[in-house]
Amino acid sequence: MKEETKHIKLMKAHDNNIKISDMNLKDKFTEFENSKLNESETLLYEINTKPTRFKRYSRGQIVRVKFGVNIGSEFSGDHYAIVISKKDTMNNPVLHVIPITSKKHNYNIELDNILYDEEKINELTYLLSKESDDNTKKIKKCLKYYSNRKGKMSYACIKHLKTISKLSICKPINEFDYIDKIKISNDLLRVIDEEIVKEYTLL
Repeated sequence: MKEETKHIKLMKAHDNNIKISDMNLKDKFTEFENSKLNESETLLYEINTKPTRFKRYSRGQIVRVKFGVNIGSEFSGDHYAIVISKKDTMNNPVLHVIPITSKKHNYNIELDNILYDEEKINELTYLLSKESDDNTKKIKKCLKYYSNRKGKMSYACIKHLKTISKLSICKPINEFDYIDKIKISNDLLRVIDEEIVKEYTLL
């Protein structure tokens, strides 16, 4: 493809993105600009770094994913998700996940208040009185973030099962963030497995 043709297409795409941004749309478009910036930065990181080793995730573990802004009713935005991949390895660049939402629907599976872990919150509160000033701000940031989720229900969106790149997974807030330690129960995993079979197979 000629350089001129490539640049024309990129300019058209840029103009389209500006038009969308100027519309000041809500819902999935609220973070439109951040999504487009993150997408380009992640692609550059992939090109320049060429990562071959990735973090290993356990089945049932919770991760926070940048799904981006997608077409139609495809899942968009930053959302937590449940890892359902089996036997993940550090050589594996992708994961199968089920997004988590706070919206209740008939086809969603209730996860209770999974993101607010009272035991972990209590541990952070205890640490707050023991840590140095350098860590106090970090602990408070985590406490504020997760305390805002107290009493909020979470639901697994079975119909939006998705394969993602591990490069789309958000990093923890800081070293005091307990996101890596959240995992759904085996009982809930069995319920999810049953719903996956119903939704995606003829068994």
